[in-house]
Amino acid sequence: MTSADSSVAASLAQARRIVVKVGSSLMIDPESRIARTAWLATLAQDIAALRAGGAQVIVVSSGAVALGWKRLGIERSPQLDRRQAAAAVGQGLLMNAWSAAFATQGITVGQLLLTYDDSESPQRSANARATLGVLLDAGAVPVVNENDSVATEELKLGDNDRLSARVAELADADLLLLLSDVDGLYDRDPADPAARHIAHVPRIDEGIAAMAGGTRHEGVGTGGMATKIAAARHATGQGRATIIASGRSDHPVSGLREGARATLFDPAKS
Repeated sequence: MTSADSSVAASLAQARRIVVKVGSSLMIDPESRIARTAWLATLAQDIAALRAGGAQVIVVSSGAVALGWKRLGIERSPQLDRRQAAAAVGQGLLMNAWSAAFATQGITVGQLLLTYDDSESPQRSANARATLGVLLDAGAVPVVNENDSVATEELKLGDNDRLSARVAELADADLLLLLSDVDGLYDRDPADPAARHIAHVPRIDEGIAAMAGGTRHEGVGTGGMATKIAAARHATGQGRATIIASGRSDHPVSGLREGARATLFDPAKS
């Protein structure tokens, strides 16, 4: 285990409130277009272990729209009304998948759907913060998603990387963990054989942001490395450490605690 790996493990061990973001590319099997239930069960076990260690955990989960396309039997479309219809169907399927995964650990989940207005309005954000607090104090795991079935294109947060940073702010979390289909930040497109993995980022500057600009993202999700760096910049700017890591393997959080490769972004110093 390298010193950077050790810092990732230490950040997970020390955090008392953690936001874990799970993207569509992890939630949804690309061939069947249904939830990866076996993988979800291993992540639920990991989160149960974090809770047993004294941490409270909030999940920010994508996947509703992707699940809705499949159940409705319609093709993916950029049309807002069709995406909203898919979200309306898929959100229930998404929560069923999370509920089943956590049920094996004896953990209750609670759904919280947010919009851009909710995150910007002082009263609505205070209500969301209070709801999160009650759920956590009751021993539940809040599962947060953007309210895609009603949000207009102009008032959307746009991706759940950005949403997860807002949720970390609302919940006053210590750590934001972005689980992705790549194991962190590279200095160029990871598909390039010469790409170099960046294990530790003390400060996000324009050079770091530029590294994310050329990365590609494929599959059912909408985000990419640039949105993850933007989320990390928001979170670290408020004093919250951020980790970008791969969630492809089973037990992704346990893997990080055992030294799996990731990128750790230090919180900004006050």
